[in-house]
Formats: sequence, structure tokens, C-alpha cells
Amino acid sequence: MGVKLAHFCKIKNPSGYRASDWDLGTDAAAREAWIDIFANHTTALLKHAGESFSPPSSDQMASYRTAYLKLLDDVRAQPNAYEPLTIYKLCEQRAEMMRTHNIGDPYDRVKADENNAALELLPSILTAVDGCDEGEIVEVLIRGILAGNKFDLGAQATMDQHASGGIDFRATLAELPQRPWFKDDVGAIADRMSPGRCRYKKAIFFVDNAGGDAILGAIPFTRYLVGQGCDVILAANSEPALNDILVDELKRCLSHAAKSDESIHTAMVQQRISVVDSGCDCPLIDLSVVTDACNSLAADCDLLILEGMGRAIETNIDAVFTCDTIHLAMIKNPLVAAHLGCAMFDLVASFTPAGQTPQILSSTN
Repeated sequence: MGVKLAHFCKIKNPSGYRASDWDLGTDAAAREAWIDIFANHTTALLKHAGESFSPPSSDQMASYRTAYLKLLDDVRAQPNAYEPLTIYKLCEQRAEMMRTHNIGDPYDRVKADENNAALELLPSILTAVDGCDEGEIVEVLIRGILAGNKFDLGAQATMDQHASGGIDFRATLAELPQRPWFKDDVGAIADRMSPGRCRYKKAIFFVDNAGGDAILGAIPFTRYLVGQGCDVILAANSEPALNDILVDELKRCLSHAAKSDESIHTAMVQQRISVVDSGCDCPLIDLSVVTDACNSLAADCDLLILEGMGRAIETNIDAVFTCDTIHLAMIKNPLVAAHLGCAMFDLVASFTPAGQTPQILSSTN
């Protein structure tokens, strides 16, 4: 992993920054429910590990299961010993336990399959985007990100859909609810980046899942921004975290996409699209620890994009940044939905001007 700095350079008040606002130490009901989710997810995680390109041994997986479930039992019995106890802390514990027991990347094979399928579909998606009217193109691109975000193997509802035959990007796109959404700032976003009127010069986009999410959602959005004069940094994990796309995987996918799309090829040659290690090894993101390279590239950004339920909602939902910020996510967990006051699969497309507090939670009022 790259060298880390104390805080992401776009946080307005680094000393007051907290990745997560949800204190599981004081919310006993939520704590029990989240521990159950992490415990129950162990079976699916080890199933994928056994099917990965470099599967751990049976003994390694058995040792991991025993040790990890024992840890969760301890968290359940002594939550005060783990303060501050947040969803991010639970993710960190799982990642550390996986490293200790050499579990590797359980989802490398399923990510590769999903990436390959998405890359085959990408040219037709880009053609459809290019055929959009100027007045609708930004909404179409946002819908693509939100549809792609459904490929999430950390949420039970979408895990079940994937196991029963996969998640069809076009079908998901067609099934997205009509606007207005739970949090719907699409108009404000479009006003700032419509064709010929994009006010941004450089954006950093913290991407989420592999497959349709990164390839059919983030890449078309990135391609559009570059076409409007905005350079884009794509920040991704370097260490495995469920089915999140990794830095090297994203670079390979972009190189593949560039072979069939001249605008992506040109942008990469001109270094107007770049990929950087965020420093994260969890499905959520704590922006108090990002890599030196990430901060260096983001220093002159005037737009931040946080995508995915983990990065944009479970963490950073009320963080204040010194540049305009967009939060994009599909809500795929019933606990998160209840916390927000929305329904399962509701959509968030939030825009926050520089220096202001996001108003995502206020949608429940």
C-alpha cells in the first residue's frame, strides 16, 4: 500500500473529520444487527475464496472462520473495548483478520468475470450516451452509475440476486425508479456540467465496485467529463475489499476500453484520465488516511465524487469539503435504509457546494 498522509487534502476541518456518524457503541439494536450481518456474510466470503484464482487451504479458511467469529462474539460482549465502534471499524477488523489468515482476494474471479462482461457491453453503452440529447445526458450518466452500483457482494439483497443469475445492467437501468429520488440533486449537478457549460477543471472520483459499476457507470461519466474539459482522477483500492475494483484491475479495464474508444485512448495518452491508489482496504472509506499520491493529484481538484453506499452514505455522509461534492449511491441494506428513513433500493444523487454540509439526512425530515 502507498504512503499515507493524515487527511485527504479537500477536507475542510481535518481535526473535526469523522468518517462515520453512526455510533454502534451507543446504538445497541443497530450494533447487534450489524454484527449479525458481518457474521452471516462469512459463509459467502469463504465460498468465493474457495473459488478464487488462488484459493486458501481448507485449514486457512477454517482457522479464519473460527477466529473471526470469536472476534465478533467479543465485540458483541464488550463493545466499549472497541470504541469508537462503527461500521468502518467492523470492516477494518474483517480486513485485518483476512490478512492474518492469508485469505487473499476472495472475489478476484467473480470480479474478472464481471469486468469482462461489462467491457463487452461498454461500446454499446457509450454509443447510447453519445446519442442522448444535451438536456438529458447528465441524468443518463448518473442513472448509469446508480444502475452499476447494484453489483454489490457485500449487501445480502444484491448477493441473492447475483447468486440467482447475476445482475443485468440494462434491466437494472430500466427498473430504476422515476425521479424525484430520495435525494435528488440531478438538476443542480446537470446545471454545473451540461454540455458546453461544465464549470469544473479537475475531478477526483472515488470509485466503488468492479463490473458494471466501474466500467458501465464510472467510465462513461469520466469520459463525458473529459470531453467537457475536466480532467479526472479515479481513486481505487489497492488492497482487496469484497468486490471493489482494485487499482490494477481498473487500469487494465481502462486500457481495454481505450482499444475500442478513441476518446478514452486520447485522454489516457494525454494523462487527462489517471488512476491512483486511495489507500483504502475497506468497502467504506476513511478519508483521514489517504495516500500521498492521492493527495498530490487531488490538490487542485474542484470537484469530488463519492460513489457507492459505503463511501458516500455509511461514511462521509456529513463531511464538509473545500470543493463541490457529489454523493451517488443505491441503498441496498435495510439497516442503512432505516437509518436514512428511505426504502430499499432508493437512490441518492446529492450535490453539495464547497464548504457546506451535505443535506442527505435532512431528506428524512
